[in-house]
Amino acid sequence: MALKSSHTVTVEWGDCDPAGIVYYPAYFRWFDQATYRLFLAAGLRRDDITSGQWKEGTPLVHAECSFKRASQTGETLVIESQVAKFGRSSFTVSHVFRDATGEIAAEGTETRIWARKDGDARSLKAIAIPDDVKHRLGGS
Repeated sequence: MALKSSHTVTVEWGDCDPAGIVYYPAYFRWFDQATYRLFLAAGLRRDDITSGQWKEGTPLVHAECSFKRASQTGETLVIESQVAKFGRSSFTVSHVFRDATGEIAAEGTETRIWARKDGDARSLKAIAIPDDVKHRLGGS
């Protein structure tokens, strides 16, 4: 059974465009925060920076979002996240944003790879997701 994580965000003035509605990049920032929190809920670190430099982690390779209705300054949204699919070296996290009534304001996914680098960014290589990580996030 997939591990689920949820947390709330309050839409701030700086999250909005001149029309007073959430500017779309804010959702992608919230995706990233929600995935980080999902890993914390699983007792995991998403990225290894213990050496002072990023060596292994979960770079983003694809993201998409569908906006169901406008959200605005002062509104509280609940973000529900879980891993929807595991591959050998990739995983897809689904995110659903609900307002105070439970109505879906937005939903989307991000696909990340488990990767390692041994030098500059060009050395980045996808590697198999460790079994322990899959298990903690609710995979088999």
